[in-house]
Amino acid sequence: MSGFSASAVLAVLLGGLLLPVLFVPYVGWSYRRRGTLSPGHAVVVAAAVVYATALWTYTIVPLPDPATLECAGDAPVQLLPLASLGDVDVATHGLRDPALVQLVANVALFVPFGMLVRHLLAPRRPAWVVVLAAAGTSLLVELTQLTGVWGLYPCAYRIFDVDDLLTNTLGATLGLLLAPLLRRIPGQGTVPVAQARVVGRGRRLVGMAVDVAAVHVPALVLYVGLALVARHRGWLGPDPAYDRLYGGVLLGVSLVLLLLVPRLTRGATPGQLLTYVRPVTEDGSAPDVRALLLRWASGSGAYFLLLSAGSLLRQDALGVLAHAWLVLAGAVVLLRHPRGLSGYVAGLTVVDSRDPGSTVSRARGVDPRSLTVAVLAVVTVAYLGYAAFAALAQVAPGVGAGVGLLGLLVLVLATLAVVPYLVVNGVVTVRREGLGALTVLPLVTAAAAVAVPVAVVVSILVGSRWWAALAVAVLAVSGYLGLLFVPFLVYGQWYARRRPDGPVDAVVVLGSRVFDDRVPPLLAARVDRGIEVLHEQLARDPGAPTVLVCSGGQGPDETMPEGTAMARYAVEHGAPAERVLAETASRTTEENLVLSRQLLHDKGLGEVVVVVTNDFHAFRAGIIAREVGVVADVVGAPTARYYFPAAVLREFVGVLARTSRLHAAVAGLLALVAAGLTVLLLG
Repeated sequence: MSGFSASAVLAVLLGGLLLPVLFVPYVGWSYRRRGTLSPGHAVVVAAAVVYATALWTYTIVPLPDPATLECAGDAPVQLLPLASLGDVDVATHGLRDPALVQLVANVALFVPFGMLVRHLLAPRRPAWVVVLAAAGTSLLVELTQLTGVWGLYPCAYRIFDVDDLLTNTLGATLGLLLAPLLRRIPGQGTVPVAQARVVGRGRRLVGMAVDVAAVHVPALVLYVGLALVARHRGWLGPDPAYDRLYGGVLLGVSLVLLLLVPRLTRGATPGQLLTYVRPVTEDGSAPDVRALLLRWASGSGAYFLLLSAGSLLRQDALGVLAHAWLVLAGAVVLLRHPRGLSGYVAGLTVVDSRDPGSTVSRARGVDPRSLTVAVLAVVTVAYLGYAAFAALAQVAPGVGAGVGLLGLLVLVLATLAVVPYLVVNGVVTVRREGLGALTVLPLVTAAAAVAVPVAVVVSILVGSRWWAALAVAVLAVSGYLGLLFVPFLVYGQWYARRRPDGPVDAVVVLGSRVFDDRVPPLLAARVDRGIEVLHEQLARDPGAPTVLVCSGGQGPDETMPEGTAMARYAVEHGAPAERVLAETASRTTEENLVLSRQLLHDKGLGEVVVVVTNDFHAFRAGIIAREVGVVADVVGAPTARYYFPAAVLREFVGVLARTSRLHAAVAGLLALVAAGLTVLLLG
């Protein structure tokens, strides 16, 4: 690794070590000066931290070995401006001339200085302040080199060069001109500091992360100090149990910060204090001792107890379970409600501490109608399953190995069975439904699944790094699509089978194609499920004005509106005629939802609905309902087995198409990065 690359790697590593230490004070500053933690601003600040370490790694280190120190000579100072230009010999060396490269590198090193200082520290100050700060920083670097790191070495091991001051300052000036580009980074907004706001998932997770960092960082510092003293004094014996010492320190610090401190702050942990979050009971009062103990034991306390016990008992399985518990706690916040797992156990929720009424800013539940939620949910379940397996393997290696082999065998068999299943299903679907864009989807997917390993094999046989780059790019894109499709399928089926929450004003059945006045089996299943949900609602409250809305217009190849045929079918199959309405103008799912809501409004009825469709379509219908602002649960009716794969593949394409630019950008970026890394590694 070259000196340039080594300095870059060292800067990233040191900056990465500094970020957890600076995270807690940054969060406190951000909420008290900017009103929120903006992700874009946090990224810029993190980049500034890494850049600050890079200034040190590129100018001061590597520090020379005192035993082999070579002084800079009798004249360690070069005070003639622009003298280094005389060393440039482009005619001989071209653009790779060492002197030219050094000049350009000196300029480039301080371009981020001008950008970051202007953007973060001096956005409204005169430009000369930034230029002067850059000159002063460069002077400090040169003096550090001239004085042998301020007397650490007996002589200067690098030359003080005035041209370095000039080129560094020039680079900062260029950065000053480029600083407006940093304002284009999204996610840098501010909010009024004194204004109470609803506690969302992001703020809750930031507070949880602060609690974890606020325990780990001081515990590590205290542990290092105690370990050094214990080693010097010989308190730990000939075989020091440093892991047990750390476990005890970690447990003690967590008890003080997460159990004792909340007793003095109306229940708020350090992370909640910094993010203006306060725990309250359902009636808005402060939690009592019992609630705080329950919250601690089922939240951060459980994490640190397991982690500490793992060190004290030297059981790695407990450490694995600790991190699994942390992931589970975060997943509940992300996927269910900001009150979190501990809030459910202790009967607490969270509000903005600036809200005296404790009601306006009360946290709200998470809308499950999102592909992001689906991915997070499935990934969380997969990780928890892996953590359970890893813990089992630690405790009982033989059993763990058996379970692992069985799981691997099932995964391999399932993977091998996918292509034959899709081929057989595609043939059956085409025979029953005819050849069309929908019916060939299983066959197209099977062909794509075969093409990926074929591309890999071809790249190996050809031996070209460009073919290998293409194959890896295809693998990256297919992996991304697989990461989205599996959650879409698994979570979507769970979503379609959820029971509707609470009373609703209407049951809306989404239409599909009818033949003359006949309702085909696919649509009949929807209407039957809608009648079932209607009867469930009426059984819960017989006096409720709940109605059944059959929604669907008339297509060019239909003799009557779908809504009319569905309403007739519903009445014939047990729905009360006086409770059946037909919406007959819609052509798409969006129109089904919007026009049905308008129909209910015109009838003077409420707009909280249960939407009924087929199970393959339920999740996408839920996403569409969220996008158009319809308050709805969506339930799914069963679908013929042979038809399901083609239909669910179409739905997946439909969901991706709703944010096609985003997915295309992510897939393209993954392909470029994967291909580029492959070319570099094989070059």
